[in-house]
Amino acid sequence: MKHFGWRPAVLAGTIILPLAVAYRWNTLPAFIFLGLWVALAYWLGLKMVHGELEEQRRLERMAARMSDRQPPAEPSPAVADSVGTEQQVYEVAIEAFSHHRHDWMNDLQLLYGYVQLGNRERLVENIERIKEQMNADSRVSRLGIPKLVFYLQTFTAVNRNMKLELEIEDGMTLAERLTPIQSEALTRVMQQTISAYEQFGGSSWGECPTLFIMIRSDDTGIEVIFEPEGDYPDAEALWSTITGHVQLTDMKASRLDEDPASVTLHV
Repeated sequence: MKHFGWRPAVLAGTIILPLAVAYRWNTLPAFIFLGLWVALAYWLGLKMVHGELEEQRRLERMAARMSDRQPPAEPSPAVADSVGTEQQVYEVAIEAFSHHRHDWMNDLQLLYGYVQLGNRERLVENIERIKEQMNADSRVSRLGIPKLVFYLQTFTAVNRNMKLELEIEDGMTLAERLTPIQSEALTRVMQQTISAYEQFGGSSWGECPTLFIMIRSDDTGIEVIFEPEGDYPDAEALWSTITGHVQLTDMKASRLDEDPASVTLHV
């Protein structure tokens, strides 16, 4: 389960080779090859998820056979909650793969359209855009905190109210810089902060606004900077909520007077 976060990025990264082939020859067979490659990557992704599901079912059957030797007992609420949460994770993972497949097919159709029009300039621009998006996904996967990676890479697939734009320092691996307790706290507070931006943004912030997130190192540790797109309507309520979450950790939060809706977490 913990590997779901990086698998979409790895599978998406394999598309670089057929993209290069299509760009080099600009022929219909080359783009058919690209389409087949995208379809294969999507199929492999779903197969990985279903494999995890089958393994989970196998373990459940083994546990059931062992329980037959003991007096039956009602499952505890904690176990029931755990199973329900795990099922939700699988559903989110499958939805994320479907979202990535949809994006890949849209990009493929766009590239093929530019080939048909003979618009080489726009073709090159979009190939560079796709490569940069793949690089961005790769930087997220290298953060090294599975729960955080999974959350960031599946956010767009399950959230239609806000878009995240991530900028991560090259070579940044949080797992090598933070203790397990700090990693868990950072993941939790980042999720709470993103939820707070969505909660207090309201309809006046925009139909589907963008929240820019920058993760970088500084002289004392790690900085995570949140910058909302446009004019944010309720910066004070946002700040009060975020500082409340941060107080429960060893992190600190700061903001600038001239831009009170932009918040920085210091780890």
